Amino acid sequence: MGKRVWIVGLFLAIVGSASGTSDAPLRDGFLGISGIIPDFTYFDELKVECATSGFWIGPSADFAGSNKEALHTRQFRDFVHYGITPIGTFYLGNVDASAADAARQIVEHYTSGEGAAAVGAPILAWEVGDEQNGVWRTSCSPEEYARRVAIVASGIRAACPACRIVMGGLLDGPAMGDMALLPYLDQFLAEGGGEWIDVYAFHYYGLARPSPLSPDDMLYDSAVPIVEGMRRLLANHGEADAPIWVTEMSTFSGILGPIEQTETEQAADLVKRFVLLWALGVEKALWTYLTEPQFEGTGVGFFDQSGLIYDGIGPADRGAGVEKVGYRAFAHLVDRLAGATLVDWSRADGVTWARFRRGGETVTVLWQDPWVREGALWITPASSLIVESIEGTEGARHAATFSLNLGIEPVYLLGGEAAISLSAPPLTSP
Repeated sequence: MGKRVWIVGLFLAIVGSASGTSDAPLRDGFLGISGIIPDFTYFDELKVECATSGFWIGPSADFAGSNKEALHTRQFRDFVHYGITPIGTFYLGNVDASAADAARQIVEHYTSGEGAAAVGAPILAWEVGDEQNGVWRTSCSPEEYARRVAIVASGIRAACPACRIVMGGLLDGPAMGDMALLPYLDQFLAEGGGEWIDVYAFHYYGLARPSPLSPDDMLYDSAVPIVEGMRRLLANHGEADAPIWVTEMSTFSGILGPIEQTETEQAADLVKRFVLLWALGVEKALWTYLTEPQFEGTGVGFFDQSGLIYDGIGPADRGAGVEKVGYRAFAHLVDRLAGATLVDWSRADGVTWARFRRGGETVTVLWQDPWVREGALWITPASSLIVESIEGTEGARHAATFSLNLGIEPVYLLGGEAAISLSAPPLTSP
């Protein structure tokens, strides 16, 4: 889907400083949040591992000592207070050579200078740009983007050789032509842009189920050809080992023109997106947004309804501060999988499962896409197994083969390993 006509420019807001309860060691893992965060106290419960604030730093000399510096320092400090690793982001318009020195000073400030001390930790990852192949004001050719990256990234490297430079997340879509993700990335790499990039990124929006009203909008499994295509191109250009991030992703709950999606559909899609990206080897994934952001300002746009907490605006809204099913599903996903190791996974015939291990616990996330396959699945546990909903509600406990009928929502299988079959086991004689 991408941002398409909903993009109207940079979003601006005033965000207050958090007043959390305790500082914690920084987490730095797969599960993240991006976008404006008006209330950091949700991170008392939602212990994500990385985040961007939704505010972009312009690489210019007037940043030092400005209100923008104060805003970014406060945002970074609030993330660190809640144990979340911050990711810095540079706005990348039509920069000139002076942006290199400005970027160097800003990164020095936040890695080894007074900014790092004020934040409480150095900022060691910097994204350069945002959707340069999209339709908003920084859109440009891959050749021009490679030029801009070289300027700003040279300043970052001069200030902090150990910092990771993240390519601005690219969009994809069937109507984008040469500006689509893979041809754009291919040309960017051909122009030598990979010299400056440590991490490659894309954005990953769409619907929770197919809709004849919008057949070109992408589903969660669009990540498979995107990631496979990116890896193929990176290998062709000598960057085979480079990690891939998803710096923005979401679907909505509510009403978008003729399309309506429930909170349950949004929550199911959130779990699928995170787990599939993890299984594909993506290093970080960040949901956009936590609280509905009034990005379009109407309460009925895609991004106005993509948050996990209502903002009190729009016909589908249930009241400011009310948590959606997706918020509870995300909090439980973090509880179950933060720090886990992927053991193995499978995707075939509309059924996907991924098995994780954390400590001595085995957790399998299982789902079935009802637009591909309907009917029971058959589960044979190696030992006792508990079926749990994506919100954490415990279901039945099983010690022998059982059937499981799924709708759009994934489930967790807790306990030991289990065999998952699309057909019933053969009958046995008594």
